[in-house]
Amino acid sequence: MNIENFCSITHGKLDFKFQKIEISINDIVMLKADSNYTHLYLTNGQKYVFARTIKLFEDILKDHPFERIHKAFIINWGHLQGYDADTESLCLSNNLKANISRRRKCQLRRKLRYVY
Repeated sequence: MNIENFCSITHGKLDFKFQKIEISINDIVMLKADSNYTHLYLTNGQKYVFARTIKLFEDILKDHPFERIHKAFIINWGHLQGYDADTESLCLSNNLKANISRRRKCQLRRKLRYVY
């Protein structure tokens, strides 16, 4: 299924075609992959599960402040709250944590220097 048949972005919101759901892009804290499912975590604590790969969401959100930091995680830079050196993960809003892949660790450390 291509992106246009699944979801569109209008006025800063994700509008899902087959479900009557509109989600503000700014409300998305992170996305987590689980095989061919994607869990979408929101600022209000809600969680949605979609039967789509995280790659599809990566393509949808490519023009927004999101970054793939691991094969299983995409984060919203606007909800970044810190870096946990012990677990080598990023701390996000709502006490969520996202692991960083070994390959992307150096690149993310450089970016974090500019943020903090």
